[in-house]
This record gives sequence, C-alpha cells and structure tokens, in this order.
Amino acid sequence: MRSLEFATDLMVQSGQCLVTCHPDRVVQITPEEPNFWFGNRVIFCDPPTDADRLIAQFHADVPTAKHLCIGWDIPNLARDEVAAVFDGSGLRVEQSDTLALRGDLNRAQTPDGLTIRPMECADDWVQSEAIAKVDLIKDGAPERGMDDYLRQKTKARQVQIAKGLGQWFGAFDGDWLVGDMGIFHDDKLIRYQSVQTHEDHRRRGICAALLCVCLDWARSRAPKALPVIVAQADSDAGRLYRRAGFELAETTMSVYRPPR
Repeated sequence: MRSLEFATDLMVQSGQCLVTCHPDRVVQITPEEPNFWFGNRVIFCDPPTDADRLIAQFHADVPTAKHLCIGWDIPNLARDEVAAVFDGSGLRVEQSDTLALRGDLNRAQTPDGLTIRPMECADDWVQSEAIAKVDLIKDGAPERGMDDYLRQKTKARQVQIAKGLGQWFGAFDGDWLVGDMGIFHDDKLIRYQSVQTHEDHRRRGICAALLCVCLDWARSRAPKALPVIVAQADSDAGRLYRRAGFELAETTMSVYRPPR
C-alpha cells in the first residue's frame, strides 16, 4: 500500500483479514468482524470518476455487507474531488490525517495517582468497551450491533497481542480504567490504535502519558520503525499529538454508509 494509513491498517489486522489484490483495487474482508466497516471495504488505486460503478464494485466484492465502505490508496487525494463524484449518493465523505513522529517524542509524566500497565483481565477490556461505546454514540454511530462490534474488536486485539504483534496499555486509578491505547508494529512502522480517555478524566495528561509508555514498548522491539497515528490534525487529539512531536505526513480519503 502507498498510504501509511492503509499500510498500517493491514499490519494491525495481519492474519485476521483476507486481502485480495486486483490490478485496480484491494479487497479487504474481516470474517470475524462483519460489523467492522473499515475492515470490510474496497480500496481503489485510481482517483474516483464514477460513483455508481465504484458502489457496484463494492457490492460485488463484499456481497454480504450491510454497510458500504470505499477508500483510495492515494496519499493526499483532494477531498473536493471525492465529494464531487459522490455528491447525492448518500455516502459520507471522510478524510483521515496520518501524523508521523520523525524526531524525538516530547515526554510526559504519568498523572499523580494513576498507573499505566498492559490490559490484563476481562474487566479491563469490558471497561474499555464501555468508554468506546459512549464515544461512538456521541459521534453518531448507530447503537444497533455496537456491543457485538466492540466485543469482536476486543477479541481481535487479544489475539494479535497473544501473537506478539502489539500491546494494549491502560491508565488505571486503582482498578478503574480511565484511558487506554493500543500499539502495533513491524520492522518499518509503528501504529497507535484507538486512543481513548474516559469523559470524566480528560485534560489530565493521560493520553500524553500513554503515548510515551506505548512508544517505549514498541521501540524496544522495533527501534528503527516510524511511529504513526491516524487522527484529525486540527482536532483536540491531533493538536495533542502535534505538541508531542508528531507532524502531518499525509491524508487519505474514504466514503462510507453505515448499515441501513
């Protein structure tokens, strides 16, 4: 893949998704997670020109999907170009920003009273799912099927951790999870995953501290790999990452429609 986002997406899901390469597109299927829209999609190699043709191709490639998700492996493809093609289609246009750390990370201390450690027991993961559910609903994701989706995500993460491909760290106040973050890597790339903080504990420096702990773990295993994170560069999270030393590397475009 040419884009850092899609390359690291497939790295994180190594062994869990089926990838079929065609001359003009890559089809990604995640059999155990049918509700994972961005794990069941078609990624095209050329800029879009015909929305109907691309939508029909998605349905042909992912015939059992109740959603629709298309991306382009074209770094810095213009949002306006995609929006114009899909105008009136009812699909949502989404731009993702990939930030990369090419220098030193600006270090942050763990907030007083908190402990950062790997996720260990079932209750740790249940708490993580609860934080994610609140955030997803606030972002407008449909609640139908969400619990199954989150349980499937937890199972997938646990499998990848057991394989040694990554780790998941939580920030705890006693046994209470107040934030968590995943990190995965190969020899060339390090990818942060699903950064989240409990809504009652934001703006305490929890995310900044998790960035440091996660990176220390990954760099102990892949010291020359490039760390990347996907977030809107001008969002609160994006600004936090940029203060930590990350810089915008590229943008990627997708269109999608949740299940009807």
